[in-house]
Amino acid sequence: MSRFFAGFLVVAFVFATGSAQAAGSGAVGGSSMPSSSAARPRTPEQMASSAYKSGQKYRKRAEKYERKAAAADNEKSRTKYADKASTQYEKSIEKYLQAYAYNNSFHEALNELGYAYRKTGDYDNAIRAYNTALKVKPDYSRAIEYRGEAYLALGLFEKTKDSYMLLFRSDQDQAALLMEAMQSWLAGTGDSPTVEADAFASWVEERSALAGGMQTLSMNNRRDW
Repeated sequence: MSRFFAGFLVVAFVFATGSAQAAGSGAVGGSSMPSSSAARPRTPEQMASSAYKSGQKYRKRAEKYERKAAAADNEKSRTKYADKASTQYEKSIEKYLQAYAYNNSFHEALNELGYAYRKTGDYDNAIRAYNTALKVKPDYSRAIEYRGEAYLALGLFEKTKDSYMLLFRSDQDQAALLMEAMQSWLAGTGDSPTVEADAFASWVEERSALAGGMQTLSMNNRRDW
């Protein structure tokens, strides 16, 4: 069983157990006494939202450490901050799994779960999370872009290209983000790319030129001649 689904089952069990305990709290001798001061129990949607917000806080901390790692002037510091970032992403994964356990149609939480998995190098679970988000909301372009980056990291060039073309037809902003990611990835392949990567690079160059030409045409059409 994958870590994604195993984690979900654990969180779901904790949620169910906790809900049962909450329902039975305040009982004396098998009966419960109403209390006017008792807080109204939160809905699953509210608890999902709370878990999601906690996950977002961990993501922001992780990104802070990533910036510190990028700015570090020695390998020891880079490694230290990168490890701290990874720890924060792992914590965010726990929160996003909780959010999903409370509300399994929470596509934003699933998308963020995929992002956190991807940032920790768990691309298989990242893609599973993105796919689940897209089952809930098939036109969620942000998940399509993130999934495209996961495909790219795994060297799945055809799926990466399919992701870009889907975004190119539906969301130009997200398509531009994926194009930037593809160009950055190719820049890091070095002077000896594989045959597949070389062919992919040619495709990226062609698509980039086409996108640039369309953007110029669009700008010209908006000018007040």
